[in-house]
Amino acid sequence: MNYLVKGLSASAIALSAMASTATAADRVLTVSHWAGPNHAMATTVFPWMNDELSACSGGSLTLKIENGLAPPPAQYDTIRDGVADIGWIVHGYTPGKFKTTKMIELPGTSGNAEQMSVAFQSTHEKYLAAVGEAKGVQVLTNFVHGPGNINSVKELSSLADMNGMKMRVGGGVANNVGTALGVAGVNVPAPAVYETIASGVADGVFFPMETLFSFKISELVKHVYTNPDGIYTTSFAIIMNDDVYDELDDAQQACVDGMRGVEMARSVGAFWDEADRVGLEQVIAAGVEVHELSADQRAFFKDATSGIEADVLAEVDSRGINGQEALDYMRSMLP
Repeated sequence: MNYLVKGLSASAIALSAMASTATAADRVLTVSHWAGPNHAMATTVFPWMNDELSACSGGSLTLKIENGLAPPPAQYDTIRDGVADIGWIVHGYTPGKFKTTKMIELPGTSGNAEQMSVAFQSTHEKYLAAVGEAKGVQVLTNFVHGPGNINSVKELSSLADMNGMKMRVGGGVANNVGTALGVAGVNVPAPAVYETIASGVADGVFFPMETLFSFKISELVKHVYTNPDGIYTTSFAIIMNDDVYDELDDAQQACVDGMRGVEMARSVGAFWDEADRVGLEQVIAAGVEVHELSADQRAFFKDATSGIEADVLAEVDSRGINGQEALDYMRSMLP
């Protein structure tokens, strides 16, 4: 007998047995993604999650991204009902369901995506989770995009020019900010913004730098207005179907639990900050002018939006939480 062949045969049998054993417990979790292939969630966040879960589980737990399973406002139901196993949601796309999450979106909240995401998730764990606004799902983490900006086709001589201007706003507190500035709000999901501006239905959009690039909005807008004090941000969550989580074996659950929470928020926020950096480079390369609001315009913005915080805190209080205490805790972690 050829001993080399014999050795290879034995190895093949052993590998086959190992593969058979592993396959029985393997789980490929379907990820519902709705923002297109160039978005940071598709290019960095979910690939990172896949690598972490695969390494932790010895390859028995992996992710597969599926695009277009449902429109953005239906993502929560898509995960809860088991159409997909994991996904990411925009809290503001389901009005009335999520109220406590609005705190992180308030104007006058400063910081980058990593800083705000960590503060947001920490506050969720200490105050907000007990309310149970997300039912039928595991909240793996909450996070935000980087500082939201005002992006317009035409140059603004001041923020007062926004009165009556048609602007796409993204739901949640961004709607309140738009109303405070007098804009005629256009509510469409993020993937529809390009067509909305290109067709003249909107004259601009509230978006962070990353999204101007990933949705190609930098081809349309010519001016970006930033505010170091914070204009708004958008709150998101990565969620997992409850039944799917329960079906995982103990080791796989431990892998999920080992990456969820504050540290996951930190990592996701860092990915968004890097995407913002790339987005800024692309925006500048496209010839878009980036303006930082002057001191008097920052004061104008603060005055115009001053009533929003009390309204949001009243909504948080209605959930049985001390909104001011939770907000103070959250902002104690921000610059």
